[in-house]
Amino acid sequence: MNKEEKSPIVSAEWLKANMNIPFLVPADCRFNLMDHAYGTSSYAMGHIPGAVFFDMEKDLSSPDKSFGRHPIPALDDFRKVLEDRGISKESIVVAYDDDGSGAARLWFLLEYFSLENGYVLDGGLNAWQRIDGDITRKVPERKRSSVQLNSKKNMIVGKDAIETNSSLFSLIDARSPDRYAGEYEPIDRIPGHIPNATNIFWKNVLNEDGTYKTPDQLRSVFKEVGKNPVLYCGSGVTSCVNYIAMRAAGIQPKLYPGGWSHWVKTIPEQ
Repeated sequence: MNKEEKSPIVSAEWLKANMNIPFLVPADCRFNLMDHAYGTSSYAMGHIPGAVFFDMEKDLSSPDKSFGRHPIPALDDFRKVLEDRGISKESIVVAYDDDGSGAARLWFLLEYFSLENGYVLDGGLNAWQRIDGDITRKVPERKRSSVQLNSKKNMIVGKDAIETNSSLFSLIDARSPDRYAGEYEPIDRIPGHIPNATNIFWKNVLNEDGTYKTPDQLRSVFKEVGKNPVLYCGSGVTSCVNYIAMRAAGIQPKLYPGGWSHWVKTIPEQ
């Protein structure tokens, strides 16, 4: 793929055929919002050979929750996470999980911190197992690396910018329709959505088997989206699935990483 045609998505067949590529690093990003031990225990029970593990709470989020439930980690913190796993500028990182959201979050962070060789495994671990890909419990021994990162601040939008210039953006809420409508809220203290936001549920960009829809199908999903799309969800994780889908469809969005969990911090209790 040349840079203009690069897709953020690779198939399980591609990964299986290229497992011996130098610098290839599968990255296991499984997590469960309600069970923080789920990812580490799932990885320990079996993962793609050579895969390193990324924990959503410890590795892919900042511990400072003043900007929402899963804030973007500080540059130096994320650099250390990558170096601990032997990831450098040359690494080809293929992120996977079992629903698409954790892998999308790692892919977004790699892009945000200017590492250009990040991909997501289409269909995740289920797709890998469907083609009889190997599973192992062996934890790879990787030599610590050194990597320089730079933040692409133009990929994100903050709460102040949305409030001040709301007419400039097309806000898209990636949460389920019932959470968007305020009919159900299992996590945040206030139900509802950001004013003027429309709802495109993140699972609507995926097929039933967890793979991404085709670029033409994705363009149809996003056909009503206006100019300057800004994506958000509860805390900047599932909205990354929509971000990848838009990129695959040839649309360049921005992300409000704080999401609803950050937005409601300044809303008084009713």
